[in-house]
Amino acid sequence: MLAVACVCTWLLAAPGGAGAASLPSVSSGQRPGPPLLYAPPADAPPLSVQAPFAAAPLLVSGTDALRGGEYLYQDYLFDDRGADTVPLSGSRGIANPGGDIASPTAGDVLYPTAERFAGNAADIVELRIKPTAEAIVYRVTLNTVKAGDVTVVGLGIDTDRSGGDLVQWPLGAGVGSPGLDRFITAHGTGGVVHTLPDGASTALPEGAVSIDASTNQMTIRVPRSLMDPGAATWRYVMGAGLWTGSAWRQVPAGSSPGADEPASGSLVQRAPAVFNLGFRFDEPQSKTPMLPYTTFPGIGNWFEDKQSRALADRDTGSFFADVDFAKLASAVDEDLHSPPGREQARIFASALGVPEGVKSGFPAYGGQLQPYIVTVPPGYDPARPAGLTFSLHSLGGTYTQYAVFSPNQLRQFGDQRQNLVVTTLGRGTDGWYTDEAEADFFEVWADVARHFSLDSERVALTGYSMGGYGAYKLGTQYPDLFGRAFTAVGPPSRAVWPAPGVAPPVDENGNPNASGNSNLVLENARWIPYLNWVEIADELVPYVGPRAQQARFDELGLRSQLWSFAPGEHFTLAIQDAWDAARDFLGESRVKRDPGRVDYAFVPAADRPALGLVHDHAYWLSDLRARDLSGDPGVDPARGEISARSLAFGEGDPITKKVTSAGAAAGPPGLNTVEGTDWEAVPATPAQNALELSLENVSAATVDGARARLDGGERLRVKVASDGAGSVRLALALPANVTVDRVEGDPVPQAAARRRARAAGAAPEVSLDGDGASFTVAAGTRTYVIAPAEGAARRGEEETRREEEESSPGDRDEETGGDGGKTEPAGDTVGGGSLPFTGLRLGLLAVIALTMLGAGLALHRRLSR
Repeated sequence: MLAVACVCTWLLAAPGGAGAASLPSVSSGQRPGPPLLYAPPADAPPLSVQAPFAAAPLLVSGTDALRGGEYLYQDYLFDDRGADTVPLSGSRGIANPGGDIASPTAGDVLYPTAERFAGNAADIVELRIKPTAEAIVYRVTLNTVKAGDVTVVGLGIDTDRSGGDLVQWPLGAGVGSPGLDRFITAHGTGGVVHTLPDGASTALPEGAVSIDASTNQMTIRVPRSLMDPGAATWRYVMGAGLWTGSAWRQVPAGSSPGADEPASGSLVQRAPAVFNLGFRFDEPQSKTPMLPYTTFPGIGNWFEDKQSRALADRDTGSFFADVDFAKLASAVDEDLHSPPGREQARIFASALGVPEGVKSGFPAYGGQLQPYIVTVPPGYDPARPAGLTFSLHSLGGTYTQYAVFSPNQLRQFGDQRQNLVVTTLGRGTDGWYTDEAEADFFEVWADVARHFSLDSERVALTGYSMGGYGAYKLGTQYPDLFGRAFTAVGPPSRAVWPAPGVAPPVDENGNPNASGNSNLVLENARWIPYLNWVEIADELVPYVGPRAQQARFDELGLRSQLWSFAPGEHFTLAIQDAWDAARDFLGESRVKRDPGRVDYAFVPAADRPALGLVHDHAYWLSDLRARDLSGDPGVDPARGEISARSLAFGEGDPITKKVTSAGAAAGPPGLNTVEGTDWEAVPATPAQNALELSLENVSAATVDGARARLDGGERLRVKVASDGAGSVRLALALPANVTVDRVEGDPVPQAAARRRARAAGAAPEVSLDGDGASFTVAAGTRTYVIAPAEGAARRGEEETRREEEESSPGDRDEETGGDGGKTEPAGDTVGGGSLPFTGLRLGLLAVIALTMLGAGLALHRRLSR
């Protein structure tokens, strides 16, 4: 069950230490990940609160509570597919273009195709009840509102909670509830109160029902003169459907809806007109069949199996809530049926402008409000920040995939490691963690951080199938966010990648899609060990792709293991649900925040600037730009790469070793071989205040010198090798008397033409200021020394003499103004090249020297008396 009553109510609210403290932090420079990860909560009109309501929303589906004189119920998102009229796959498995074969709906009902219905118009988000002096005010928030008079909401009331025989909902809803005495039918422009079972009705006063398309909120005011609960406890039932203008819109038999007519999904059986029921606190989830539910595979993919069964039986059954108006009058705060459990289907507000509704293609699930699921370990304590593991769902799967199909993974990755485990919806079943699905990942992470106390230094990334690709993709694009990564039957590239040099990767539509190939940027995983499980006979992910991925890991000397299983097929590992070895591999998954060496490759065609997704920084490197952007993104995309090493860490390159073994006795059943690369040790080397950069198709880069452990107050050596023109900024505090010399390599032609050298060995291509150094880069290798002027003066005589000999006497006269090799005054600020004393400073020193000389002579005369 989603909610476990023994979990305390503090899980509803952000505990102490959550929020910014739960997100990654660095001492300087650019933070890991995109700005979306650190953005404040989005302004969400559907979550807004207007008088007479004031309580904050619960945001955990399947829960209800009393808050300050209000009753609140939080429903699930995208659970509005009505009755189960056909066994096995529901409407999302039959007609939804995502082809959600791994997570079909239980309900079969199909929306009309006209835009105003948007495939989601009857999706309940929240119900609130608030008594006032004159009325009982109800507010229903809907997930999608395209027009004001499309949706109908029904609220049935058993005023004495006597139960008994089914009483039919009025106006053709097609379902009944036990013991109803009153019923409110409301739509965008009006409403009516029915007395049951005789069916007498009274229209609500004009203006008593309104719907705000900007907030998706329908407000219903029922005067106490029509219905007054006093201090009683009333039992409510609730549902939503589509409105014709005078009645609930009927759902005839058929598998193809019309523009204005829904379809039941069954060729022979019509469905009730109710698409979504409220007050569902115990929707089941199971990987094995569970009567009377018929969904296959899995029970509870969208939290609506019990709902769809009740609607098929035309009986709302146990879906009700008892609302105590005496407690409301006393403003009692209380969690009711189901406080947030260990598995929470949470709702957050997105800042993305994806239009409301459910539609064909990606992104399929629109609107501001989006769901995700988080599994909380039993020992979670807000005072002790927990680790975080992402388990990304498969193609055709949804955010409930692991709760339904692999619950043991949640126990092993979460409970046994004391990690929260999070699965996102990703705006659809086929987003490949790209574009809006990538943005959704970071918005979810930010929301988890607002509500839970997280240790941002312990983060793991995992995924199955398409989710495995997501673990490759996100791990290589944002390597400074994750400690370890695990993929199961995941392709290295989107959809199918035959092998390097054979054919470019193709997406699920067969179109070339090389820009998303993680193999192109595998260097980035230097500090993220990968464990990859694959099936040799996988019918969906060709084995040759993961083998080629492992070969490149080995070539780069990076920690990665490929575990090959046989016999088996694409879904075998998920069905077995045994992850012991992966759990042990993930361990604490500690993030390497500032390593001594950073390798980062980037493919600009994979950026989505409009979504705030630009892959241009990692660790202490940022502002990366590619020089040449030409190339076909589908076949041969432009690619930049930078390798940066700070010798200040005193670390050499790792000593690697091959990993090869037969797997007969290791891991889950069917393991055939284990192969890969591991590190035996990272040898210590003498620490030096030095930086080495290698640029390939890089036109710009910034180095955070402090995080690279460089010291601007000491002699600093910087070596830059590049295949072309560009610029590098070293952000590092420098003293005022600092100088720079090029000690290796030819002058940069353009820089030499623009500026004259200040001294024989100076570097006009380098500009210095108090906050760092800016290097103009050209093809070739150059080494520079940045040092305080006193340190530069103490350099060895041989180096100084060699630098002077590089220029002829005539050249020296020209560069120094013909003053016999003396340094030309350069002003009082730090510039490119050396910073000598100015004439003013020399004059001041002369005055000081004469004063001191005079004082000394006077003192000498006194002492000699």
